[in-house]
Amino acid sequence: MKVRILLLLLVMGAVLLASGCITPQKEQAEASAASAALTGAVKAIDADLAGVQALNLASANRLSRTGLVGPAAETALREKLDALPWALSSVTISPEGIIVAAVPEHYREIVGRDVKYQGPVQEALAMKVPRVSEVFMMEEGFAGISQSAPVFSSNGTYLGYTDVTYRPETLIERAIGPVVEGTPFDIWVTQTDGTVIYDTTQEEIGKNLFLDPVYQEPGLQEFFRRVVSEPSGTGSYRFWDRGWDREIEKEASWETAGIDGAAWRVVLTEVKIPPGSAAASSARNASLAELKDLDAYVQSAVAYAASEGREAAIREFNDPVGRFVEGDLYIFAYDMNGTVYALPFQQGLVGQNRIDVHDVHGVAFIRALVGAASRGGGHVYYVYPNPAAGFAEELKISSVVPVDDSWFLGSGIYLSHVNATFSRQEKDALMQRVHAARDFARQEGMAAALASFNDLSGQWAPGGNYIFAYAMNGTTLALPHQPELIGTSRIGFLDHYGVAIIDWEIEVARAGGGFVYVVYLNPDTGSEALKLCYVVPVDEEWFVGSGVYGPEV
Repeated sequence: MKVRILLLLLVMGAVLLASGCITPQKEQAEASAASAALTGAVKAIDADLAGVQALNLASANRLSRTGLVGPAAETALREKLDALPWALSSVTISPEGIIVAAVPEHYREIVGRDVKYQGPVQEALAMKVPRVSEVFMMEEGFAGISQSAPVFSSNGTYLGYTDVTYRPETLIERAIGPVVEGTPFDIWVTQTDGTVIYDTTQEEIGKNLFLDPVYQEPGLQEFFRRVVSEPSGTGSYRFWDRGWDREIEKEASWETAGIDGAAWRVVLTEVKIPPGSAAASSARNASLAELKDLDAYVQSAVAYAASEGREAAIREFNDPVGRFVEGDLYIFAYDMNGTVYALPFQQGLVGQNRIDVHDVHGVAFIRALVGAASRGGGHVYYVYPNPAAGFAEELKISSVVPVDDSWFLGSGIYLSHVNATFSRQEKDALMQRVHAARDFARQEGMAAALASFNDLSGQWAPGGNYIFAYAMNGTTLALPHQPELIGTSRIGFLDHYGVAIIDWEIEVARAGGGFVYVVYLNPDTGSEALKLCYVVPVDEEWFVGSGVYGPEV
């Protein structure tokens, strides 16, 4: 009898192991993978910080010979920034706390400004060593970091310092992307004062763990106090899942990254996708006919909102089993400032402002949705996690229509058949190419620059990497492979999927520059393909851009 019971227990154990109920090996493997990902992320962040440090030190060495002011100093700063196309600016600051040189050109207006009141400036001037500042509010209205290096003359006299400013989430995202891509892990990063400087869930960036109302649950506060006080550790806490549709228990581990005074807690959590969660979002591939159906679906929601009023409509749009949830389609609603009114399967985001959220390639898609709605409605591309594909980043197209001047509705369909993968190296080269074209235009003047950009045999038109240029009113200025369009207005031009790509590029250029998706003819293949474009203003009148093509559509 004992033998039979023992055999029965052994069989039951084998069945449980086979069914996944008891998986010590799997748990050990997952823990090992998490540890490797966390360590890899910390090393990657430190390596990128060290890269900026090396460029700062090299420019400081040059500035020790040229001085902090003048054309030679600006050249040193410009060449440093050219190697960091994702960074914002580089300046030199005198021992008195005065900005004496600044690049790029549109930062020259701050030369002469007294900034010694700023904490990072006081710290750099007092310590006279390489430093990574804490986040501070920049003139552009968002939080940035100043990474600096002191400048000494040949006889050891302190001349001041030089820096590079950037958004911390940009550096961190570039560093950890290759480490966590394709894994079930999320990462967030905080300073020891509780300021979140990076989060896979972008809505959390900039919040303070100890001050923001969303974090005031006692269990969360206890966990956060441990994170900021302990350089490394493990723990758990309860918060919204990746999809913002339910609160779940999260297992977390953390380590510390940072050089030159920075002590960033890098927290890794595992995303466990519940069975059946795929139904919460669209998985269909859009044909042009389906896009017409999508437009009609959104228009019907707009008519409902106009008939029933905002409060009743928003309540209906937020109902996950309401009349406007049709299979894999649902209605989202935002105000014209980017605040969420309705997301039926991401209730944790309702009431949050998402205007600065961008996708994996840096496309500010909430701003794009607002822009399209402000123009009367239209289509917008962006890359977004698809729950039906295991949260893989896939191209999506959304249709938006304004209800009135204050809010709009939309819905989207995935374009899973369109490969929207662009490497970090491709994007860096793209930004460098466009920045070089902008600087060339500012140096040579508009007429000479446009002549060069339109020269098919010149340096600015190498196949698909060509430079294009438009006036801010939509007039075509440079399009070397389509010279017949020079001088024509392309306001309202729609691409293959009905996206007003020139209007979108103008909006982004007017806001200072950035990334945009278009579907456009590739001169190297003669076929239309998805293209990630980067545009920057030359001045208030016109802008330049270029792009990286993906596979054919």
